Amino acid sequence: MFIQHKVNVDSRERIYCLLNLEEADRVGYVDFFWAETIDRWKKEGLPEHADLKEYFGMDIAFIGADVTPKFDTITIEENSKHRVFRDAFGVKVKTWKHKSGVPYALEPAVSTLEEFKERIEPLLDPEYPARISSSKYPFKSDVERAVKKLQEKYFVFCSILGPFEYARHILGERVDRILVLMHKDPKLVEYVFNVLGKFLGAVAKAFIDYGVDGVWIWDDVAYRSGPFFSPKMYEKYVMKAHAKITQLYRTKNLPAVLHTDGNVNILVPYFIKAGFTALQPLEAKAGMNVVELKEKYGDKIAFIGNIDVRELSKTKENIKREVFSKIPKAMEGGGYIACSDHSVPPTVSLDNYKYFLKIIRKYGRYTRKD
Repeated sequence: MFIQHKVNVDSRERIYCLLNLEEADRVGYVDFFWAETIDRWKKEGLPEHADLKEYFGMDIAFIGADVTPKFDTITIEENSKHRVFRDAFGVKVKTWKHKSGVPYALEPAVSTLEEFKERIEPLLDPEYPARISSSKYPFKSDVERAVKKLQEKYFVFCSILGPFEYARHILGERVDRILVLMHKDPKLVEYVFNVLGKFLGAVAKAFIDYGVDGVWIWDDVAYRSGPFFSPKMYEKYVMKAHAKITQLYRTKNLPAVLHTDGNVNILVPYFIKAGFTALQPLEAKAGMNVVELKEKYGDKIAFIGNIDVRELSKTKENIKREVFSKIPKAMEGGGYIACSDHSVPPTVSLDNYKYFLKIIRKYGRYTRKD
């Protein structure tokens, strides 16, 4: 039931209510954009140095930490188009120089359990003084001030790389490699996930002490057609690592959001079991549908996203139809934050995107019931 005293709330209270499956004054809003999209929008009137959170009126901000092993980055080869280097994880990668894209892994950081124990594990010490999680970190007051400053306008999440993305990267980046290892070398994979869960959990816990409002874990675990692995494999390898992060927040009644692209419909009950309280971005082109998810799981988990970016690239009528087909049902009883179903591509004009925001703010409001 929508309560009268929630008519005028700030972003922190709004998001807190929505993620606790309560109605607020309106649906929340957050989003993400490709660099090429921002380049296009600047030509269409976006101020050159605009803070996008403030410019578009988002409700959420992020603060994070360097969770890499902190290897020095060494450039091995470079030309006008590409750069080959060892990154901070120790992985040899190839990237485009002048456009966005996922780095292509050429060589993993480790291939065996012995290499992981020698090269990576000693560097994942949350008490290393240079890490923000260390009790000896000398600049704690700066982190606390940064969190408090952001909280004047936003609900602030600790942003942290997930254990599957981390393990996949250091073991070879390609999904098929880690999936093969799950079957051929389960000892290695279990050990890696156990270490990463403890380490990432410790880093995330430090941000609770710094005063953040929740944790947001970035961990793609699915293709367009379905998860990378079965629910059984998720339970065996990944879920325990996820729980090592989420349980620290749940004991404080703070939300835990999982970002994963792809079709994860069959994994939603397991995400709930792992301690996640919200799921994002609900990729429409991968078969995710917030209306169906709301009907099945709306009393257990909140949802963020599912606005199809392909529709945002079309006419205003398409945009209105897309919003109306999802938000009225998704927002019922709280538990929904508006967001695209993937980072907004440069096919979306600034005018179209502003129209999308206008629609969700006009029709995403809750009606008072006295």
